[in-house]
Amino acid sequence: MTLTTEDALLRSLARTLTENAGATLQEMATAAGVSRATLYRFAATREQLLDAVQKHVLEVMARILDAAGLDSRPPLEALRQLIANYIEEREFCAFMISQFDPYIKRNAVAPFPEECQVFEERLDQFFQRGQAAGAFRSDMPSRWLTDLFFGFIFTLCESEYRGRIARVDMPQLFEGMFLQGAMA
Repeated sequence: MTLTTEDALLRSLARTLTENAGATLQEMATAAGVSRATLYRFAATREQLLDAVQKHVLEVMARILDAAGLDSRPPLEALRQLIANYIEEREFCAFMISQFDPYIKRNAVAPFPEECQVFEERLDQFFQRGQAAGAFRSDMPSRWLTDLFFGFIFTLCESEYRGRIARVDMPQLFEGMFLQGAMA
């Protein structure tokens, strides 16, 4: 299996497991457009599949944060890159939030990994840096901005998946709501 094929399979599995945390191997294979035998060659058990997706998602999330330049770019530029990176990897983002977020619990099937806490801390620090630079409101805790950011990403991805918004509009919608809020 090539990297692009493996990535496509993992992306499909992430989407399937986000929608149905209890999906069977057959349901996962059908959603991925592969036979159960092909899925079995990739991972012999459901637990191995889940572990493979989780591991890949954590790697993708780390790459997203690294590529955004949270420590080196001006805050708004870094935020825009972060948004673009998350939208590009939206299936993995939705999986991470639905599987690991201890507050959502809707589909949470895995303990909250230490890596996710590191991701949160990195965003907390980024928002603190942006607040100090005057780019973000300083009257709100940076931790809350991090929580809002992840909540917005999940909601944005879900809305696009359900066809309620166009993918092309995702960056503008996210930035507009996150930075300006809902007030006219």
